[in-house]
Amino acid sequence: MATPRVPPNPDTRCIDEFRPMKVICIGAGMCGITVGSLFPQKIPNLELVIYEKNADVGGTWLENHYPGLRPDLTPHVYQYTFASNPNWSRFYPPGPEFEEYLRTVSKAHHVYDNTKFGHRFQTAKWHADLGQWEVQVLRLSDNTVVKDFAEVLIKATGFVNDWRWPNVPGREEFQGKMMHTANWDDNFDPTGKRVAVLGYGSTGVQITPAIQPIVKSLDHYVRGKVWVPPGGGTCMEELIERGAHQNFDHELEERRKFTENPQEYLEYRKKMEAYTNKVQRFTFKGSEALSMFTQMLEQNMIKTTESKPELYTTLKPDYPPGCRRLIMGQAWLECLTKPNANLIPKDVKRFTKTGIEDADGVQREYDAIICATGFDHHMDTRDTPYIGQDGVHLSTVWNPDPVAYFSVNPEKMPNLFLMFGPNSAPAAGSIVHVFEAAAAYIIKCILKLQREYLKSMVVKPQALKNWVKHVDRHMSKTVLSANCVTWFKRNKPNGRVVTSWPGSAMHGYYGWENPRFEDFEYESWLPEDDTMAYLGNGNTIAEMTDVGETTGYMDFTDASKILIVPGKGIFPPTPPSDAELKGNTVDISEKPFTLDVPGTQIPKPDEEEHKVDAPAAASSLGPEEDFMGQQDGSVPPPHQADPAVPNSVTPLVPGELEALKNNI
Repeated sequence: MATPRVPPNPDTRCIDEFRPMKVICIGAGMCGITVGSLFPQKIPNLELVIYEKNADVGGTWLENHYPGLRPDLTPHVYQYTFASNPNWSRFYPPGPEFEEYLRTVSKAHHVYDNTKFGHRFQTAKWHADLGQWEVQVLRLSDNTVVKDFAEVLIKATGFVNDWRWPNVPGREEFQGKMMHTANWDDNFDPTGKRVAVLGYGSTGVQITPAIQPIVKSLDHYVRGKVWVPPGGGTCMEELIERGAHQNFDHELEERRKFTENPQEYLEYRKKMEAYTNKVQRFTFKGSEALSMFTQMLEQNMIKTTESKPELYTTLKPDYPPGCRRLIMGQAWLECLTKPNANLIPKDVKRFTKTGIEDADGVQREYDAIICATGFDHHMDTRDTPYIGQDGVHLSTVWNPDPVAYFSVNPEKMPNLFLMFGPNSAPAAGSIVHVFEAAAAYIIKCILKLQREYLKSMVVKPQALKNWVKHVDRHMSKTVLSANCVTWFKRNKPNGRVVTSWPGSAMHGYYGWENPRFEDFEYESWLPEDDTMAYLGNGNTIAEMTDVGETTGYMDFTDASKILIVPGKGIFPPTPPSDAELKGNTVDISEKPFTLDVPGTQIPKPDEEEHKVDAPAAASSLGPEEDFMGQQDGSVPPPHQADPAVPNSVTPLVPGELEALKNNI
């Protein structure tokens, strides 16, 4: 059993001397990589341990390797702001390339140094007397249960991670090949085979067009309705501008230009970010933007399915776009028009020895059945219990619905913080920036625990109720609350929206920027009548030791801070006129940090596995800032394109509907 790590006597403490703090993080997917990259940079005196069940980082990008896998968002927006890769091979690159990016980030930011692979999380229990979480994991190499303790626990396992077979009888009877996309067999060759695909989420619509050209026949079982946006779905303005269909290559010359001119690549990223962020306007019920967006989707689907018009009739939803997650399925819709592909708009009644029987009793024979049927959507941690105050389980707290204050703090769970928790996914913008902003929020909470000698912090019940009330009020105004079957609402057509943030990604940036610490209850290591003792001995470390800087508070960092009081023969220069300023260009002396992921024809030096000679604090911003904008860890304002940069933001293309004539 662990012992309490009682902080040292505050009477001898300098105010900037942070007590030791141990943090355990569960998961080394994209959220865990965010934690592993940023926490050591921002939290002093930190001991960080990341437990990951797999043999490498990446989470879903490591586990999934089915044909056609790729990010739904272009990685120009679906990547970290602190690790900007200018060397993407395609606008929508294949999944293995994105996994290589995550490994490169983890090496550059020393995530591997703090990660224990092959450790599967089992349970966690809060010990109020210790002010620590007891975490139990299974070491897979020898099937040994390992216990560890930490003041802070981070759950970074995402929404869903436990893949499930479809709830259809007879699976064991099928004598052909049956696979789940989350457990893909790389030795399987679909060439010349009769194949059925079940499931029409993002996975199903990626794998179907990838195998359709080589199979003998393909039947896709789709029991619902779905909207299909043109092009790749996101940043389609870039496809239109380049005259590309669905995707395009970034040629070596362009990748080299981005690599050698980081500022130019930053502007390109901002342009893509702006395209993604403006999707927020389509989410509100009854808006003109939603009406125009719906019209565009209808025209795209009609044109794409001209050779099989029954596809449009079958697939057109009666709910507004965005109620169910938009699938980036232009390639999927096109492949269904091919002679060897069929849409089966029926439920699967049962599996047979030779294939499938549908809800109408029609039996079809297949050589292989591919289940793209997703994951357990309950989000109740029933198999991996978290036990908080008074022995209360997180699954109990999350009955009937999973909720967490600002998506981060569940009720009755002291010092437990969620990455990508309930109501964290934005309707518009990149989810990666949400990971970073939530991490910045959690960092501020941990610093408060360290600085103020706090044993624990837990959200107040009323504050959580107020948060839920606001979330529900916002959702009632958006298409997310319309009647449709979606895992946003755990497949309950009129259920609560449990996944989505009440606003855009940029809205989330602002929301997480300043924690409302008054919404928490605290337990202190200090006596109730002496809680200010954490202020310590009245000194800073530099003052006591003569080591370090005592003038870090000064903001005089460049010549623009000079303010000349005229007189005594010295007068300030006449400032340039507006006309003169308009013609000037800015000399950028500090180029942002970029992260080159090794790729074709832009080689990287050989590196030892899991090691790289790169600074842990490398940043895409100047030396006076970090990824969160300020040295104090505050979140920056959201990315906005510079109006002075030509074409930094391309407006909605005039006559966008006409552009669909080219089926972009």
